[in-house]
Amino acid sequence: MAPGALLPDPEPEYVTFHAAKGKLSRPVLKGDAKRQTFEEIPQVDFTKMWSDSIQDRKAVALEVDKAFREVGFLYAANHGISEELQARTFKVAKEFFELPTEEKMKIHLNKSPAIKGYERLLETRLDDTTRGDNKEAVNIGDDPYDPEHGCPEDFDTSYYPPRFECAAGIMNQWPEKPVDFRAVMNEYRVAVSDFARRLLGIIALSLELNEDHFDYMTWFPMAGLRPLHYPPQEVSSDVGIGAHADYSWFTLVWQMTATPALEVLNHNGHWVQAPPIPNTLVVNVGDFLERATNDVFISTVHRVVNRTGEERYSLPYFFTPSHDVMIETVPTCWSADQPKKYEDVNAGAWQRERLYRARYKHPASIAAREKGEI
Repeated sequence: MAPGALLPDPEPEYVTFHAAKGKLSRPVLKGDAKRQTFEEIPQVDFTKMWSDSIQDRKAVALEVDKAFREVGFLYAANHGISEELQARTFKVAKEFFELPTEEKMKIHLNKSPAIKGYERLLETRLDDTTRGDNKEAVNIGDDPYDPEHGCPEDFDTSYYPPRFECAAGIMNQWPEKPVDFRAVMNEYRVAVSDFARRLLGIIALSLELNEDHFDYMTWFPMAGLRPLHYPPQEVSSDVGIGAHADYSWFTLVWQMTATPALEVLNHNGHWVQAPPIPNTLVVNVGDFLERATNDVFISTVHRVVNRTGEERYSLPYFFTPSHDVMIETVPTCWSADQPKKYEDVNAGAWQRERLYRARYKHPASIAAREKGEI
């Protein structure tokens, strides 16, 4: 290159991820091109959420509103789930993942028409540049056939796989070991669901709606609990789970261990750390809530990259509307000057399509593609 010649502009850098709108990319902004955006995850104290005072609850709603508009993520302190229950839940999750592979494979999710059960290492791949997601999981869902889930007797189960097709007449597959896995996970599910339902009211208040505005949407939610184990990454290009946005209403993640690995993508395309904070839940907006708020709340992209050399355990709870609900733009989030961006969609159909796309190797997903359903 001749002296004084201008250097060519560097090739633009992008982060690629999966979200409700499909596979997308975001430019990595640097220097003068950078926008004002978040560089850390805010923490909200939920003590006053339990108060009888509506003014106390509205005060919490203001903090939630700010976090969901600007970041799409927050740490929830004083969520009401006891440390004693957390300890027992972590114990059974760790004991399960330490079992031999052949024992865990007894409840492999390919044996379940509802895609519930054990998922092996590298079985999913959200980042096409990797060999797969370096994590193993147990998918557990709210189950209309399971008496522990308290489903009404007149519940229309046509959305779900027929009972006779599901193991033991229920959708979830439960391991034989540890023997208290099912009982403890159900106990945790009840506790985290209580927080989720109260948070739903706080979200309504934050949007200047009646506190019970969304209650009709979650009379039997398509919620899911998912114990996760991320072993140390032995390949430098590995990720625990690739960049994505959740297709939930919102997600509550308990980072069980102190291993920092969760990263959140800001508007400049930079990864912001979300390290574990003891006795908090990480709460993030999902695609359903982003859609319902006309993009007022942000379904923020995130990933897990475990570079620590240590094991990581986490337990997300995906809180999602009931299958028969139509997801509509809430009235306070659109106007003549701010028109609706999205058509109304059926929650069950929308979620099932995304579940099948994410679990593309599952027999139910393959059958759906053959029928042209996805």
